Amino acid sequence: MKKRFDYYKFFSVLTLFLMPLSLSFFIVMLNNYEKFSSSSKTIILLLNIVFLTVFTISFIKLLKQKRILNLNRVPTKIFVLLLFTAYVCEIGTIVNFVYYNEDFKSWIITTSAGTINHKGLATKIYSKYTVDEVLDDKEELQPDIIDFTVDYDINLYANEYEKQVLEREEGAIYKVIKIEGKTTLTGSPYVGYLTVIYDPSHVKLAKSEGAGTTEAAYGERLDVIAKKNNALVAINAGGFHDPNWSSNGGIPHGDVFIDGKLDSTFPRATLFGGGIIGFDKNNKLILKRMSADQSIEAGIRDAVDWGPFLIIDGVNQYEGYQSSWEVGRTAIAQRADGIVLFLVIDNLQKHSTGVNYYDEAAILQRYGAVTAANLDGGTSTAMVENGEYVNSPWNGSRPTFRRIPNAWIVVE
Repeated sequence: MKKRFDYYKFFSVLTLFLMPLSLSFFIVMLNNYEKFSSSSKTIILLLNIVFLTVFTISFIKLLKQKRILNLNRVPTKIFVLLLFTAYVCEIGTIVNFVYYNEDFKSWIITTSAGTINHKGLATKIYSKYTVDEVLDDKEELQPDIIDFTVDYDINLYANEYEKQVLEREEGAIYKVIKIEGKTTLTGSPYVGYLTVIYDPSHVKLAKSEGAGTTEAAYGERLDVIAKKNNALVAINAGGFHDPNWSSNGGIPHGDVFIDGKLDSTFPRATLFGGGIIGFDKNNKLILKRMSADQSIEAGIRDAVDWGPFLIIDGVNQYEGYQSSWEVGRTAIAQRADGIVLFLVIDNLQKHSTGVNYYDEAAILQRYGAVTAANLDGGTSTAMVENGEYVNSPWNGSRPTFRRIPNAWIVVE
């Protein structure tokens, strides 16, 4: 007699091995959200639920079929439930150890970074922000990357982008350049504006009159902040505490420095990576994760705490980290000659879908940036020149001029 195929046994064993793999992959996706779309994460989550359901049904049916246990008895049901719970807890413990045990994470990241053949292993398991946090020395700007003595022959430019930056009217403090292009991953259109500031000492951090760390704090529109501070140009700066997406933009995340003093401090959303983004007393753009005391020791004059960092020592930190997360972006950067760049890319509109972090950094690299950081983006993305909005701030289906706690400004 031909032996009947045991489906229950097959599916029990199959899902027994697939569940940990599927769950681990889902955790990898969550830790590397930049690399995976929302739909792919949803599919894997549903797959986990299917595996769990199939395993439960198959395992119970198998026990009944083999008459291993009498499932009609209450003690047996309790035993099966405890056994299954122990299995799920074991998987959870392993996942928790891999992703949330600091010593293990540090060992994996530093070990893989020190090998020739497995340098990318850590980034397959952990997010870029986690890897960069462990390898913190990568984020420190080399002391000689900015050279304010660099001189150029005004009749000879390396490329069209260099020409756009360096050609200017005599005595001009800044110039605004409109940029257009298509994203490298999806080919979607983007439109943005780049402000070139020739002397970094003209770049300051301004804040809303109501910014603070209490419930009474409130933000102001970018054009209002710009007018109150006599700004020639202004862009939105750091992120802010936004409970239930209904904040009035008054409580900035992290440490904020203005004129060399700690203006405010508030726990920052760790999701966005990065750290201190600001200028020291030598007008050099500093990107580094450090405490308020360390920032003061480093001579920080104006800074916000946000991110992620896009370009460090001339290297695009998102090379190989392409994603379809294309939205409005705001960034600040500095060239080797000290020139500062403000960048805004319009958010989720027909003429501009926005860009991902890789494209944001690549745009700035074209214009010579050797240091760059992402600022608050999306609906917050805005640029004002002489009190008027240059770009098209947008939220879903309508123009939106969001209230924010602070702004990078250019003054005379």
